Amino acid sequence: METIFQFFRTNYVLANCENAIIKKAFSLNLSHYQISEAPEIIGQCESLMKLFLNQNKLTKIPSTITHLVRLQVLTLDYNKLEEFPQAICQLVQLKFLNISCNNISRLPPELGYLTQLEAFWCNNTGLLELPSEIGSCERLETLGVRGNPLTKLPSSVGSLASLRWFTAEGCQLSEVPLSFALLGSLVHLNLRGNRLTRIPGVLVAMEKLRFVFLNENIIDKLPTRFQLQELRFLDMLNLKRNPICLHHDLQVIAVRQTNIYMDLPEHLVDAAEELAASCPNRDQHQDEQPGTDDTETSDWANSARTSQLDTTDESSLENKLEDVGIMLPAMSRYITSF
Repeated sequence: METIFQFFRTNYVLANCENAIIKKAFSLNLSHYQISEAPEIIGQCESLMKLFLNQNKLTKIPSTITHLVRLQVLTLDYNKLEEFPQAICQLVQLKFLNISCNNISRLPPELGYLTQLEAFWCNNTGLLELPSEIGSCERLETLGVRGNPLTKLPSSVGSLASLRWFTAEGCQLSEVPLSFALLGSLVHLNLRGNRLTRIPGVLVAMEKLRFVFLNENIIDKLPTRFQLQELRFLDMLNLKRNPICLHHDLQVIAVRQTNIYMDLPEHLVDAAEELAASCPNRDQHQDEQPGTDDTETSDWANSARTSQLDTTDESSLENKLEDVGIMLPAMSRYITSF
């Protein structure tokens, strides 16, 4: 029975591609079909601006994809890619690229050709190094490399003047480059679960920064009261589950400086709750709805979602497949024998 369903799926994919060619479609969704190969015919869908191939079993993509010169959105997350498809680097109009949850340990320097890229997700791929050429993607607003064994970031990240959301949660970073100080547009910085030993000093130079997650690191160097006061412009500085949370002086500061989130002993929790009652904005931050205007609220809502993003489509395979009876008319011209 599985063989039959695989046959229908494969031919339905071909039917969808042919339909996209005939109608000069702008978008083609081939996600959740469990296909191991994308058909070469995709290259004939030259009007495409969006191509969804996520949640399949792809080990490669056809070289004909380079014919899709108008493509702006490409999703390849949750496949079985063992290396970054070089052909992608020729899709110079790409604005959104998701390759999360594959087995891609290295990115080619040609990634820098994608100068129109606005969002790039490379979460949980086993990535060992972020190439310095990423700095050429100057229009990037969102960059996600969470869950990778990265030990350092290239200084060229500082060239990403448009970057607003950056998440490197669950990596192995022990420091951030000084060039981070140049990220004048950054709003959300997630470095949770790394190996940082101190609060990065560059944070104070990032004027638009609002949400910083440094929880679950190994931060043991105690910042001065003055250094923490310089970070009052942040809406949230999360320091939970770090060794410095055991320092009484910092605990007292955290009670008074309400943008600092950290583990408190019970006798200080009561004091913090009393202060929170007189400063309702603190509870508002905790509920992920901070900000004094629509822009800040939108920034946090978007960054909260994207910091957890691995896939571009959460619907299941069962929801994606249509009834075989509906599929048959569209596929009948492909069927010769079983």
